[in-house]
Amino acid sequence: MGGGAPEPLPRYLPLLIQTIQAFRQQGNTGLAVGLVFDGDSDRIAAVDGQGNFLSSQVLIPVLIEHLATHRGYSGEVIKTISGSNLIPKVAALYNLPLYQTPIGYKYIADRMLESQVLLGGEESGGIGYGHHIPERDALLSALYVLEAIVQFGKDLSTLYANLQDKTGYRSAYDRIDLPLASMEVRSRLLEQLQTHPLTEIAGQPVTDCLTIDGYKFQLADQSWLLIRFSGTEPVLRLYSEALSSDVAHRNLVWAKDWASSI
Repeated sequence: MGGGAPEPLPRYLPLLIQTIQAFRQQGNTGLAVGLVFDGDSDRIAAVDGQGNFLSSQVLIPVLIEHLATHRGYSGEVIKTISGSNLIPKVAALYNLPLYQTPIGYKYIADRMLESQVLLGGEESGGIGYGHHIPERDALLSALYVLEAIVQFGKDLSTLYANLQDKTGYRSAYDRIDLPLASMEVRSRLLEQLQTHPLTEIAGQPVTDCLTIDGYKFQLADQSWLLIRFSGTEPVLRLYSEALSSDVAHRNLVWAKDWASSI
């Protein structure tokens, strides 16, 4: 609708956001939610009762709590390395084991075939369930989101804020895809990361680096920066989560400047 791509991203959802905002402006006080799928309904996002876009980074923690408390489900929580740090904190809150994979739902599906899993989810919107099938299912996720809202009796953003309070962790997340001039530039950047490991990013010491998929740098200020390369095109994928949107933005700007300097 509207000529946009069939992706659950905020830039394609102005009509949905405006509709929910108009609902509020008309004096309606009941719970409201907008649900968004991609073309084949394997990715999901949502819009809360105030018209704010909510990615799977928000939905996954809410779904974990709902399935553990209202449904009584247990098992591993699977996240990809680009998933929010709130996910393991919510898993720990409900004594659920955590398993981390490279980015790509195929890795989550493989783990589902090996272990008892509560939920597996990725940053791009794919969420699946161990008690269902080892595949993403946005329609089932939507039903669980609706069920969570009804049973908790609260707006999605309120549920998310409550989890932040319970875990003591508040964060902001952002991501950019940076086109590179050529595959040769891609090779130079990759070689630089391999031969000259980063020890400081945006003025913050690197405290750890995970390399199961790209390079995920944990920083001293509790933020992280993930640098990944497309395998088929000259594109650098940059992800960051931090305690504030300013710091997440700072990390991404630093990464863009670093890539341009090599």
